[in-house]
Amino acid sequence: MHRRRFLFAAASAAGASLAARAAPGEHFEIVYPQIRPGRDVHAAFALATLDLAMKAANASYTTRQVELVMERGRALAELAAGTTINLHWTSMEAQAERGLNVVHIPIHRGLIGYRVFLIRQDRQPDFDRIETLDDLRSMTGVQGLGWIDTEIMRNAGLTVQTTSSYETIFKMVEGRRVDYFPRGVIEAYPEIESRKDTEPSLAVENRLLLAYRSDFVFYVSPNQARLAATIARGFATAWRDGSYLKLFNTHPYIQNGLKRTNLANRKIIRLDNPFLSNEDRAIPDMYWMHL
Repeated sequence: MHRRRFLFAAASAAGASLAARAAPGEHFEIVYPQIRPGRDVHAAFALATLDLAMKAANASYTTRQVELVMERGRALAELAAGTTINLHWTSMEAQAERGLNVVHIPIHRGLIGYRVFLIRQDRQPDFDRIETLDDLRSMTGVQGLGWIDTEIMRNAGLTVQTTSSYETIFKMVEGRRVDYFPRGVIEAYPEIESRKDTEPSLAVENRLLLAYRSDFVFYVSPNQARLAATIARGFATAWRDGSYLKLFNTHPYIQNGLKRTNLANRKIIRLDNPFLSNEDRAIPDMYWMHL
């Protein structure tokens, strides 16, 4: 399958707009995986961004969740088949993008790649001693099976355990089977708060920030090129007219995460991400939030 990808930088938006314009009367039905219980708060911003993009493109659309929660690998496979879902948002990765239509604009301005650690509260003194990447290599992290973040961390020489169960990850940290679970700064606090009853010892580590180039992007089925082009055109338009930044700067999911993680006062440990596609690497700087 040929790669069909869409990067709509401001400089090329006008030409792309003409190529991607929906046919008169065209209506898109967007179908995506069921949101995992307790994860609705995470999905809210991606869905708000999708709505903003479709409206900016003047596109008629409806959305529908299938009745099946899909982990990343399953969702990407179903997208490629193009029979059950036609849209998913997940981490950018060259291998995952092959054969799919991809909207190469980061949904959260790169905040998924700015990562704080979920730890046991009583482990904070251990992390107070971490100053460098080499120091962090003495710790064991945990990630989900099939997540590209696992490979990014291992490429940097970090020890990472994996599990196929998202819920098991929190129990592994709580039970001292691993030392830390890196989460995007906008993900960490909602996840902690939703588990106060089941994993009461968990906390957000208060001084470190793992940083690498990454974010969620919209992946679209191979047979839905017009849908992908419409999302990309609308997303670029929303950037140009300021409506995306207005959403970003006012949405509670984004702003609460930024405020509570206190990024400016954290020690940054930077990692390379060698798993980006050439299109990901070419995303203009204006689409990223820089620290």
